[in-house]
Amino acid sequence: MFNAQSAPRDIKLLEKKLAGTSKPMDRIRTLDRLISHYVYTQPTRARELLQDLKDAYEATPDQSVGFLYYQHLGNLENQVYADRLALVAMQEAVKSVDREGDIADKIEVYLDYVGILINLGQLEPARDYFELAERFLGSFPSDRLRARALCRHGYLYIHSFSYAKAIPTFLEADRLLSGGSFELVLKDHYFYTLVHYGLGTLLTRPDSEDKAASAFKRAIARCEEKGLYARLPWHQLALGEVLLGKGAHEEAIAGFQSIINSNANGSRRALASAYVNLGLCYYETGEPSEVITQLLDQAEQLFLAEEEPPRQQLVAVEIARAQLQYADGDLPAAINKLQQTFDSLDPHAEDAGLSVMGQIVEISQMLATCYAESGDYPRAYDLQMRYNVYLDRYHELQDAKRQEEFAAQFEAEIREKERESLQLRASQLQLRALRAQMNPHFLYNALNSIQSFITTNDASTASRYLAKFAMLMRRSLEYTNREYITLEDEVSFLKDYLDINCHLRFGGQLSYEVELVGDLEEDVLGVPTMILQPYVENAIEHGLRTRPKGHISVRFEAIDDDDDNIKATVTDDGIGRTRVREMQRSDNTRPYHQSRGTDITRSRLELLTNDPENRVLIEDLHDENGEATGTRVTVRIPVSDVLPRR
Repeated sequence: MFNAQSAPRDIKLLEKKLAGTSKPMDRIRTLDRLISHYVYTQPTRARELLQDLKDAYEATPDQSVGFLYYQHLGNLENQVYADRLALVAMQEAVKSVDREGDIADKIEVYLDYVGILINLGQLEPARDYFELAERFLGSFPSDRLRARALCRHGYLYIHSFSYAKAIPTFLEADRLLSGGSFELVLKDHYFYTLVHYGLGTLLTRPDSEDKAASAFKRAIARCEEKGLYARLPWHQLALGEVLLGKGAHEEAIAGFQSIINSNANGSRRALASAYVNLGLCYYETGEPSEVITQLLDQAEQLFLAEEEPPRQQLVAVEIARAQLQYADGDLPAAINKLQQTFDSLDPHAEDAGLSVMGQIVEISQMLATCYAESGDYPRAYDLQMRYNVYLDRYHELQDAKRQEEFAAQFEAEIREKERESLQLRASQLQLRALRAQMNPHFLYNALNSIQSFITTNDASTASRYLAKFAMLMRRSLEYTNREYITLEDEVSFLKDYLDINCHLRFGGQLSYEVELVGDLEEDVLGVPTMILQPYVENAIEHGLRTRPKGHISVRFEAIDDDDDNIKATVTDDGIGRTRVREMQRSDNTRPYHQSRGTDITRSRLELLTNDPENRVLIEDLHDENGEATGTRVTVRIPVSDVLPRR
């Protein structure tokens, strides 16, 4: 895709360029770079330019950039905490990039989509798309995208309560983002802040509060340095809460006041939380109740202004007010506030989870204390009994939550082990496939023929085929590290392989053709690495090896109404399978290549697809007299885009 990865150093120049160009593709390039910057720095300007991007896209026939509008829109809504709108936009981006995007585009969009799904608690689809992005990363190695993937993986670990795995995952992401192997763009700096927010969250506990504070400070410093203001208030809130917990009230107050001064950069809930936390700090430092009450009033107004007012936060504000009244010695007011709040909560409601029950426990204990101090001992006793019941229920819910966490962690571990097992098996099969690709007869005969050219002083022919043979060996080794290669590379490899067989094994008596039929974009379409070579080798070793000459045809063609597979056919005019079996029974030294190369290929196809049936069809060919005229092997090959970034 366009080079939106290179963060523009002078936004004014880009704005000027945008104003002076009318060509749709030029406008799309410029808008892409501008919006990539403004999404994280000036959301309002980004939204203005998004409409321009949509108009420019609709004015060009190039459909390969259609996903950009929805990707930018999804990331913009995510920055302003409109999670549902972000989800809808990113779903459209995924659909579009699946149709038109290249492999790097897909990885980036999938990882953005994973982040939104995690925010909404939709962990199963998040894991599915993360694993899909991981698979594509195997064919498109990139430190930049690997760092972003590690960041997403860290948050998946957090949500599956695998905290011990989350920390090293975030640290590896931090290493890549700080290692200098690529120049960071604004989006990379954003991921850097996410990494350190994740680390700070994991380290927020009594024995590592200083480390947590340090992680949050790194996130804040990067936000301030790069102008990433949308997420800054939340990093400041997290730091302030850690400082408040360790008693560093002055530093915490400065942080919360900074959020209020900036109006939390437009985040209503972050601003409300800052008011509440600042009130708690002032309570600890002995500020007048009137000041604290004003802060609580401000927070309540902000919470109530939301489309769905957060009930739990509003209850917390009421509890804080009651605590102030109690501290001022106004027992009647404190009791009245607590009783009203207590009556509004239903401990038997289905949604009365752990947090709500915790508030019920806290209020019932405070009420019991207030009634006792006011001399109303019957009510104090009644509230104390309720407190004991609610506390037991709280502990039950706490145990249930721990069990849910263990179950979620166990399920995540099982899934991870299965994924690692499949990856290991795929790697082992690829290694075995390499060993089975080039059989000793091919290697021996090819090198022996090259030696013959040398001894007969045909140096130019020897040099030509030695270079071709060396290139074939090099590519076979290089391809083993890649799950997919382009169809163009597969065709080129097969042609070189057949050409060497033709001239170095069969003395020019082997003819062949490798053709593409129909509308196949061989430079874009990806196939599993060297997936067809074992069947070509099988045709040579079994069908043609004992004949003075022969012919092999290899065809690749599209399948109607099937975008996930193509059909490949290997046809030879050899002796046929029946004759091969007869020769094998009478000659135990004849190699059984089919039991190695082709069986391994079948196993690879089973791993790469959810539909292993009817993947390979082998047909015996006969003439009108019933005589064998060769063999035809048809393979249904899964495909994937492997085009690198345009």
